[in-house]
Amino acid sequence: MLSAMRSSKRSFFGWVIIGLLIIGLGAFGFTDILTGGSSQSVARVGKTDVTVTEFRVAFENRINALQRQFGIRIDAATAQNQGIDDAVVAELLRSAAYRDEAARVGLSTPDEAVQEAVLSTPGLANAAGEFDAATYRYFLQQRGLNPARYETLVRQSETVATLQNVVAAGATLPPVAANTLMTFLGEERSIAWALIASDPEAVEDPGDETLQTFLEENEPRYRTPEYRQITFARLIPEELAETIEVSDEELREIYEAEIDRFRQPARRIVERLSFPDEAAAEAARTAIEAGETNLVELAAERGLTSGDISLGLVAERDLDRAAREPVFATDETGIVGPIATDLGPVLYAINAILPASEVSFEDARDDLAREVALQEAGDLAIDENIRAEELIAGGATPQELADETAYTLGTARVARGEAGDVPPEVVAEAFASDLGEDRDQIEVGELNFYAVRVDEIIPPELPPLAEIRADVLADWRDAEALAATMEQAEMLRAELEEGRTLTAIAERDGLIVQEDSEITRDGELGLLPPDLLPQLFEAEPGTPLVVETEAGAALVVLTDITPFDLEGEEAATLREIFTTQTSIDVEQDVAAYFANSIADERGVRINQTVLDQIVQSLR
Repeated sequence: MLSAMRSSKRSFFGWVIIGLLIIGLGAFGFTDILTGGSSQSVARVGKTDVTVTEFRVAFENRINALQRQFGIRIDAATAQNQGIDDAVVAELLRSAAYRDEAARVGLSTPDEAVQEAVLSTPGLANAAGEFDAATYRYFLQQRGLNPARYETLVRQSETVATLQNVVAAGATLPPVAANTLMTFLGEERSIAWALIASDPEAVEDPGDETLQTFLEENEPRYRTPEYRQITFARLIPEELAETIEVSDEELREIYEAEIDRFRQPARRIVERLSFPDEAAAEAARTAIEAGETNLVELAAERGLTSGDISLGLVAERDLDRAAREPVFATDETGIVGPIATDLGPVLYAINAILPASEVSFEDARDDLAREVALQEAGDLAIDENIRAEELIAGGATPQELADETAYTLGTARVARGEAGDVPPEVVAEAFASDLGEDRDQIEVGELNFYAVRVDEIIPPELPPLAEIRADVLADWRDAEALAATMEQAEMLRAELEEGRTLTAIAERDGLIVQEDSEITRDGELGLLPPDLLPQLFEAEPGTPLVVETEAGAALVVLTDITPFDLEGEEAATLREIFTTQTSIDVEQDVAAYFANSIADERGVRINQTVLDQIVQSLR
């Protein structure tokens, strides 16, 4: 983690952001519950109620906030299934706990503070930034409140905030917490290691008896999936389009009616730079034509990039009126201007010229014919789909659909997760169907319809060895070679434990020793497996380890442990970041613990029936 901190602190901030997200979710409650009251209670802490209206509006506000955050629609039922209603109740109970404690000790917010809070309510100011009484009245009307009720709610909210600040403000973790975290995450390991490659090709064929035993011991690896043999009738507009012929007369009529589609005006790739006066523009043009500079360099002197002055590929109509004729009158690249425009004197640099072009009817014919055929096929698909729906309602099979409509008949053998000739949606439909069941059509993409019938269900089975012998032999060889390699690695580890060095073993056995350092607990090990990391941080220096790799086995020696420097400049920076980021978490936790202690002491009652009724009414 510490290595990631050194590069933008990504791991450090990763868990901090998660904490902040939790805090952010928890923060919805206290400001979002300023709503009208009700005498009916959905929950109570001590002597303080959570009203029906408080819960309803807080629940709706939470749903709306999540919809804005994630850009998806969330209905009340989904929100309840995800536990959002429980989270809202918990927040409202926390607020109620603080209100109950405030009432017990006689804490309240003075009128002046309430007035200031009302006047500073977001959205109640006019264009001049001053409190607007008419907007305030509309604000209250929309929420079913009167001024007295709203001010009461503001007083409660401000009182809760004051009490929370008294309880939690300034709470931080002790310095030892940051030091402990940095010590744990910042500690580094250095290793030396050698790869012992396995060689499956050197393993001889063991014969069918051994392979059969291996096959049976590893049956799940070779068992075929469940297959379903299906018959389907499908309607694909692209396929229909291939059967539709469009006459040249009709195509030419469309071509002439839409001729602008086939004509491309002359265009230029252009840059533009304005100047304070004519003399400056003339001087710039002279310097450019002398080869002393160019428009991009002149723009750079003003702090502009080439993107700032580029107009890209433009037609004549895309330019200022004054620039159209000068820029498009020339057939050569180069500088044009100065031209007087609303921006002042302007120089244009023509960097490329694309002449006008026109696609002839003969060149456009095939594409146009395909386009018209697809449009007619789409219309036909809608009509044929309606006919098919009527036939299916009368019990028609896929074969009968193909006989009576423009649908085509097909068959396939499909399995979950396997690519095939039919779309995944058709596979899903096959596995949602019973054998021989008549089902409605499904639409795959736009206007692609399938009616699917399952003709046979083929259960999973273990193929005979003869059918898959090559695969079984390859897997057996891999396993045997790996086992032999791991055994060799264990023997070499024993030599290391007896005092022989990795370098000596490598020289004797023709291995290559590699070294890696600055390995942290959240680091990456390249060719070595990630499950080696915890072993490295549990081992003592000099400890030899053996791990399985994709290529065979690795013999690893922990060569050094480097503790994190708690007195260095980096530690001071990280300690400050840690304290700043965790202070919010700690304050939130302290505030929650205080509210929970009040609830435990004075009791909590929740009317689940009423809560469920409220959620049901919002569906």
